[in-house]
Amino acid sequence: MTCAMITGITGMVGSHLADYLLAHTGWEIYGMCRWRSPQDNVRHLLRRAEKKDRLHFIYGDLKDSFSLQKALTEAKPDYVFHLAAQSYPRTSFDAPLDTLDTNILGTARLLEAIRACGLNPIIHVCSSSEVYGRVSACLLYTSPSPRDRTRPRMPSSACKKKHTTPSSHLPDPTTITQRFS
Repeated sequence: MTCAMITGITGMVGSHLADYLLAHTGWEIYGMCRWRSPQDNVRHLLRRAEKKDRLHFIYGDLKDSFSLQKALTEAKPDYVFHLAAQSYPRTSFDAPLDTLDTNILGTARLLEAIRACGLNPIIHVCSSSEVYGRVSACLLYTSPSPRDRTRPRMPSSACKKKHTTPSSHLPDPTTITQRFS
């Protein structure tokens, strides 16, 4: 059976992705969450997870390599939707090193854990357009260089993009990086 793992399932986007996958696929869904994550967004899914009805919550933290390997070993995903991040702009300024550790090193730890577990899933890395900074529509659509349309505008974005490009951590990864405006 096809299996997907969603990092950040307790977030707004992660919980909606879980709803969508449960409604439109027959996949097993493993949602990775931290022990201290609020469950407001997944409250409606808890009963289904308790019954193990194609939904499983597993502990994992982007700052803890061992927990990532354990979560991946349990899930054995065909797809990894990497949505977990420190996503509060104010916090990114107040605690920049913590943001770097979670978002950049956490992504690297996740990719390294996938490699260490011998897995080769399709990896979908998702973020907002904010990681690229404010970019005018004119620059996005009329730039003479295709590279300019996707070049990260913030140092942390460049790091995350580097970690999720082929040849970074996995032997032959299929990685999709998407940003939402």
